[in-house]
Amino acid sequence: MNKLNLRKTAALLLSLITAFCLTACGGDTPGGTKAPETSASTQAIVITTAADTTAEPTTEAQTTAEQTTSEATEAPTEAVTTAEETTAPKADPFSEADLVLTVDGVDLSLRIDFVPLAGKIRGGVYDEQVGQACVGGGNDRAYLYGGEELCVYTVGSASGAQTIYDIYIDGVQGFSTAKGAVIGSSTREEVRAIYGEPSFSSIAADRYSARACDLIFGFDDYDILSAVGLHDNDVQ
Repeated sequence: MNKLNLRKTAALLLSLITAFCLTACGGDTPGGTKAPETSASTQAIVITTAADTTAEPTTEAQTTAEQTTSEATEAPTEAVTTAEETTAPKADPFSEADLVLTVDGVDLSLRIDFVPLAGKIRGGVYDEQVGQACVGGGNDRAYLYGGEELCVYTVGSASGAQTIYDIYIDGVQGFSTAKGAVIGSSTREEVRAIYGEPSFSSIAADRYSARACDLIFGFDDYDILSAVGLHDNDVQ
């Protein structure tokens, strides 16, 4: 069987900050008008009226400036909140439905008979290794495609069926799982963003388990996805 590689990398998270700056100024103060000569009491009334008229525009300008400043203060908070919601990763948790790998339009899964499928993938060209079955009669087989880039291991039976217990896809650049984990480009962090946290993890691989079956992701020295496999734990 092919072995899975190792790797270490880092991912960058980009934050967006928006700022607004607004200023306001008051109106001009109206000039005075020469009052006709009159008594002292009349002059006092004229001066008081002029003062009241001058104060009103200043009050309105200050109120407008306070409202504008309040609106500007609230705007950046809304912009930052939108940026955080957009960049948050969304995991689609692993389930039993993910225990399928599609090769050349053919769905391969564990515990099914591989005999009718062997000729439908990779042009039906493969090397075959045969061994005596430990139980049940017949022969166990290994179907090796493309110089062992794709390996399917089966348990034989007296009826001639070859039941899949292991599938390994190793180093096939661009191969993608149904959810978009791509060999040669997806990082370990991206794989976990898709499938959630693994059932088990090591430097070399992450493993997701369901129904005694495993979906395995292998990573190279830079934590880039390099291999994908399925394994049936009930077959020793």
